[in-house]
Amino acid sequence: MNFFTYRIRSELGEHLHSLSILYSDGSSLESLRTRPKDLPDALSRLAQLRVLAEMASGKVNREEEQVAESRTHVQTTHRYIQQFQPWVDSAEYYLTKRLDQSGALNLTEAKQLYDKHKEFLEERRRMALIHTNLVEEERNVADQHELKASIKSLSLRWLEIVRKSDELTPRYDKQYSSWLLFESELNSFRDQILEELERRVNSTVTIDVNKLIDLARINTLLNELRALDENIHNHTSNYNRFNKQLSDLRQYTSTEGQR
Repeated sequence: MNFFTYRIRSELGEHLHSLSILYSDGSSLESLRTRPKDLPDALSRLAQLRVLAEMASGKVNREEEQVAESRTHVQTTHRYIQQFQPWVDSAEYYLTKRLDQSGALNLTEAKQLYDKHKEFLEERRRMALIHTNLVEEERNVADQHELKASIKSLSLRWLEIVRKSDELTPRYDKQYSSWLLFESELNSFRDQILEELERRVNSTVTIDVNKLIDLARINTLLNELRALDENIHNHTSNYNRFNKQLSDLRQYTSTEGQR
C-alpha cells in the first residue's frame, strides 16, 4: 500500500464514522422534531460531511490522475529500455571486437573499418536521444526502485561505450588517411617510373645496331644505355624505399604493431 492509498483510506474512515453518527441521528428524525435545539447540530454535521465528501472526492480524482500519469511514465520508461538495452549489448560486443583487432593490412580493410565505425557513430548519435529521454524519465519514476537501478546501470554502460568509441575514432581516421596517402603516392610513383622507363627504352631500341658505323653514334648509344641503367637503379632504390614504407605501414596498422 503506498502513501496516497493509506491517506485516502484514513480519510474515508473518518467520513464513514461521521456517516454513522449522521445515520444514528437520521434514524430518530422524529425525535428531532420534539427536540428543535438539536436540529442545528445535525444540520451542521451534515454540512461538514458534505464538504469533507467533496474534498475526498477531489483528492481521489487527483490521485487517480497522478496514478495514471505515473503508469504512463513507467510504460514510457520500459519502452525506452526495450529500445536502448539491445543496442547497448551489441555496441559493447562491437567495441570489444574492434579494440582487440583494429588494424588494417591494406586500403580496402582500412576503408571498411572506417566506414563501419562511421555507421556505428551515426547509430550512437541516434541512441543519444533515447538515452537523454531515459534519464529524464528517471525523475518521473522515483518510487520504482528497480526501474531506476536499470536506468543507472544503462547510463554507466552508455558512458563507457562513448569513451571507447571516441578512442577508436581517431585511430580509424588516421589509419584510413595514412593508407590513402600512401597508396596515392605509391601509384603516382609507379606510373611515373613506368612512363619514363618505357620512353627511354623505346628511344633506345629505335637505333639500328647494324648501322652503327659512326663512333660518335656508338658512344651516344652507350651513354643512353648507361643513363637508362642508372635510372633503373635509382628508381629501384626508390621503389624499395616505398616498399619499406609499406611494410612499416602494415606493421603500424596491424594488431602486433599497435602493441
